[in-house]
Amino acid sequence: MYQAIIIACLIGGTTDQCITLETQRWHETERACKADALTMAQKVHIYMRGYKATRYNCRALPKGILSK
Repeated sequence: MYQAIIIACLIGGTTDQCITLETQRWHETERACKADALTMAQKVHIYMRGYKATRYNCRALPKGILSK
């Protein structure tokens, strides 16, 4: 299982003005996770004005764990 993680930072802000967004969906493959992460990253500015997605990652979850 994989969980998508997005890092979004305030445009024009400093590096300490970033937040981490974790999806509440879990994916069977890393490829599906990356597709979801990219879709989510493209929509960050719609829901969080002034923020822009800067990075994404797909975290592999150990069997039986839904979040870290």
